[in-house]
Amino acid sequence: MALFAQGIARWKVLAIAVAALAAVPPEVLARGPDVCLWKHLLHLSACPACGSTRALAAFFHGHLRQALAYNRNVVVTAPLLLGMLLSDAARAVRNHWRGD
Repeated sequence: MALFAQGIARWKVLAIAVAALAAVPPEVLARGPDVCLWKHLLHLSACPACGSTRALAAFFHGHLRQALAYNRNVVVTAPLLLGMLLSDAARAVRNHWRGD
């Protein structure tokens, strides 16, 4: 949370993350290297989060079947990510209009 402690608003970080996931096609991410630290450090065949980035990219491109194939947790993570973004953005707008 060091970014947020330095005064960078969480909604801005979330907006950049969602924009990046919407901009990068999931096929590009699928061609990349396997960088799962849990899988490599603990010698797991797969961790519960493996494929989450590709799943989110597919979700934000509207490819729901592909997103579910990458990681079924996307049905929870994508709505939560969007909910956090909308909640934080709404709070920022309210604070701006109040003059906080």
